[in-house]
Amino acid sequence: MADSPVLYPRERVRHKDFYIDVNFRVIYEDEDILVLHKPAPLAVHPVGSYSELNIHSLLKKDPRWANMKIRFAHRLDAETSGVLLIAKHYEAARFLGKEFIAGRVKKKYHAVVFGCPEALSGVIDLPLGHDGSSGFQTVRIVDRENGETAKTHYRILHSNGEYSVVELQPRTGRTHQLRAHMSFIGYPIVGDKIYIDLKIFSRYVVHGLDEEMLAQLKMKRLALHASELSFTHPRTHEWVTFNSDMPEDIRLFIATIGEQCEAKR
Repeated sequence: MADSPVLYPRERVRHKDFYIDVNFRVIYEDEDILVLHKPAPLAVHPVGSYSELNIHSLLKKDPRWANMKIRFAHRLDAETSGVLLIAKHYEAARFLGKEFIAGRVKKKYHAVVFGCPEALSGVIDLPLGHDGSSGFQTVRIVDRENGETAKTHYRILHSNGEYSVVELQPRTGRTHQLRAHMSFIGYPIVGDKIYIDLKIFSRYVVHGLDEEMLAQLKMKRLALHASELSFTHPRTHEWVTFNSDMPEDIRLFIATIGEQCEAKR
């Protein structure tokens, strides 16, 4: 289903050393659910640099949703763009919550990663836990003893050897799962300030983005897009699928990638 026009005219908002893209779009809406295309960078909840500009705050400022209790069915990182599902009432939220917990919701992402994996496709089955030594609450590492089960299916779409475009389907929903998994197997996502090198993130939170960091990251934001979300509708119980087109910044980066990597099945 195609994206609808922008809700109302807005521009990218300057915030400190970067721009927050506030131009989210409605993909679909009915009496039970609201499906949005979330741009990046833009947080879902009020947090840190996004305390005033975030999906929750922007929805509450719009008269169409000002009186609605916003219940996010899942989350996307601020620097991840794509399909975001919101339940419009308690019953829908309860139903969707159970679907997510049971693993019946299907998610598909597209990303650009560094390098070219030898295998064309595979499953990354590595438990993830909190990295207590990092100094950052959200950082995840592979923890084979105490970590939570985490599984990701990946498929290489094309590559030039230096970069690869990959389709990712998480079978579980752990924090930073896709980012941590791709980094651990040696192919971090382009633009990832945490999992390319944590030293980058440590500098970034203090000084902001500089040219040296950008030379390592290759993109100002994470090259990760939530392209498809499929689930059972809470009222009709029909299987529905919603898509979000790849944003321009990632498309332009992908346009530079050929198909020279000889990936193996």
